[in-house]
Amino acid sequence: MGAFVRDLKEEFRTVEYVYVWHAFGGYWGGVTPATPGMPESKVVRVKLSKGVEKMMEDQAMGKMVKDGFGFVSPELATELYEGMHSLLESVGIDGVKIDAMHLLELVSEEHGGRVELAKAYYKALTGSIRKHFKGNGVIASMQQCNDFMFLGTEAISLGRVGDDFWCIDPYGDPTGTFWLQGCHMVHCAYNSLWMGNFIHPDWDMFQSTHPCAQFHAASRAISGGPIYVSDSVGEHNFELLKSLALPDGSILRCQYYALPTRDCLFEDPLHDGKTMLKIWNLNKHSGVLGLFNCQGGGWCRLSRRNKCAAQFSCLVTCLASPKDVEWNNGKEENLIPIEEGNLFAVYMFREKKLQLLKFTESVEVSLEPLDFELLTICPVKYLHEKSVQFAEIGLVNMLNTGGAILSVELDVDENLVRIGLRGRGEMKVFASKKPVACNVDGVGVKFGYDNKMVSIQVPSSNSKGESVVEYLF
Repeated sequence: MGAFVRDLKEEFRTVEYVYVWHAFGGYWGGVTPATPGMPESKVVRVKLSKGVEKMMEDQAMGKMVKDGFGFVSPELATELYEGMHSLLESVGIDGVKIDAMHLLELVSEEHGGRVELAKAYYKALTGSIRKHFKGNGVIASMQQCNDFMFLGTEAISLGRVGDDFWCIDPYGDPTGTFWLQGCHMVHCAYNSLWMGNFIHPDWDMFQSTHPCAQFHAASRAISGGPIYVSDSVGEHNFELLKSLALPDGSILRCQYYALPTRDCLFEDPLHDGKTMLKIWNLNKHSGVLGLFNCQGGGWCRLSRRNKCAAQFSCLVTCLASPKDVEWNNGKEENLIPIEEGNLFAVYMFREKKLQLLKFTESVEVSLEPLDFELLTICPVKYLHEKSVQFAEIGLVNMLNTGGAILSVELDVDENLVRIGLRGRGEMKVFASKKPVACNVDGVGVKFGYDNKMVSIQVPSSNSKGESVVEYLF
């Protein structure tokens, strides 16, 4: 493994970190008794609580119930994690993704109960993470339990907020390839309301060649979390991936984590045939609003699983407004000052159109099932005694268009706007008047001016992929 990791990092220079997956108890079924180099374990019976029995049947949990679980006693938990993590660190592994973090309650009855068992395991895990993976080199998975929220977050800051990305329905419904994707989206958005208070939400992987790949990509682009794909080797949609990641592999990540807008908090974007999932986030100089038609399937209490609800899969219409964005939730040093009298430039990614809206005004958007729209919302600024209105939109070839903007400087004396930009591609801004000239890194460039939008092509200019763009009026 050490040679493999070394080759990865040397051959692919942008690969900085390599993580390894393991389950909370070792593997899905724990640790096989008498495994060389591992602490002593014994196969114990897994007992489901009445609450868990009423929830969705889980394939991994079903196998544990049938075959038992190779349980390491809490007294040896430190030895378990120390053994695995010290080996991984020694061969160049930088962190771990830990799965099945909800399993302790299934084996806790004879070990002091769920609370005491969780204390022992999380103490051991936290100590090992700090020692071997620079304090918090961990992605938590299937950790949606109170044990983790109160004990695991001492050293773990990133965790999944939804079920697995299912490329197909595990129960065999061929239409699940589609409706399950809306279900995933809704779970991640609403779960973030709770889990975001403890961890930074992770919306999980997806496949870039999946029929709903662009739908997933749009949500990941504005989720504020990491973006990663589980493509099969050689099967990639590079055009889609280029709209998510820059050439060096980095992403245009939002400043916050995505949450549902207020008007859809107590609605059902899966089963009522009328509610659009609307999620908001903030970039450094703009807001972003994602609209997703997720109608058509979700949790069914009778069958205890996610199920198709085709009767709700239909065209959905909603209103989108600058007031949907929670502008005051940004980082204190980057708060975007907003007043109700503000005018906003609103750019629609799919429609490639721009509208000017006041804070309380809205635009009507209609979407077919599993379709989406992304709105970049930027407060309008003024030059030359308010004779020129201006708003930086961003790189329109990137799904998180406004995430490319690093800085904005208005030079009133020189009648110019200077923008720090990260990335390359088509840069657009709103300007009420046509500029006299446009520069990229001090060099004049050709530009287009149509429907009050200025468009230029920004090349990749340095190793950091950063440029300075100037608009002179």
